[in-house]
Amino acid sequence: MGSISQVTFTPLHPTFGAQVTGIDFSQPLSKDVIAQVKSGIDHYGVLVFRNAGLDDDSHVAFAQSFGELEPTPAASLGVKTRLPSPYIGDLANVDHQGNLKQYQDKLSRLFAKGNETWHADMQYHPRRCRYSILRAVQLPPAGTGGETLYADSRTAYDDLSSEMKKQLDTLVAYCSLLHNRRDAAPELYKGVDVMEWPNAKWKLVYPHEGTNRTNLYVTSYMHKIEGMSQQESDQLLKQLRDHAAQEKYIHTVNWENNGDMVMWDNTAVLHRATDGSGYIGKHVRDVRRTSCFDTGKYAWGENDSNNPWIIKLPKDPFAEPTAA
Repeated sequence: MGSISQVTFTPLHPTFGAQVTGIDFSQPLSKDVIAQVKSGIDHYGVLVFRNAGLDDDSHVAFAQSFGELEPTPAASLGVKTRLPSPYIGDLANVDHQGNLKQYQDKLSRLFAKGNETWHADMQYHPRRCRYSILRAVQLPPAGTGGETLYADSRTAYDDLSSEMKKQLDTLVAYCSLLHNRRDAAPELYKGVDVMEWPNAKWKLVYPHEGTNRTNLYVTSYMHKIEGMSQQESDQLLKQLRDHAAQEKYIHTVNWENNGDMVMWDNTAVLHRATDGSGYIGKHVRDVRRTSCFDTGKYAWGENDSNNPWIIKLPKDPFAEPTAA
């Protein structure tokens, strides 16, 4: 098949993350190479491919090697987007004509703040995402922001006390995109009862398939633990989020070149975006993402696999509370 068969993983952090070399993406990838990448992502949780140089078609083909791809929300709703593929999420700050967006509307700025909190992709849906693959097409100048931070949530779980591990073993929480957006930007969805809108249900911990380690699956989408008061939930979730976000568990991926690509396992790590004020409205940042559905034992969490609903949000995100 023309691919170099020996893939090398160079660790980026003491407990997770690796830079990958030894893959010629200009050639079709053999099953052996894909198997080595799969083993690497299982072990490291985050893989960085410098100068991979994929285009949209080869990006999709690479992602499909790891499972069923999730259509983008726009594709699911039949909305015409800048990119033709229904599987590539367009995270660029350019419009359909390629012009730099100025983000003058308040909603766009506020809605993006939710991505700057620790999360795992698609935990607010009934079926979760396993792998995310993010590719840089055009990067802004160095030093203007846009780094991506990752947290080793498996090691974070390992370091919990035995008493805490026992407490977390059976706990289930409600997860909501609406909650995430409002928590990051309190001006959004004022007066809206999160429980009256779609919520997914996920345990706070799950075994990680591939390594059999346990993953602390507590994200900014989680907002209410079953069987606890809101105050008790808030206290425990904050304690766990603060624990997982300690500096010793975090690695920052700095984007260096157009063509760089990062793959991560949402069932092994958390991630968050960083403030983009250095490039938003000033420089193009064109990054594109594919998402692979989880196909394993815990793919649907505590949700009904016969009810694959799509997220809905209130039409007016700036709605004020109505009088009783």
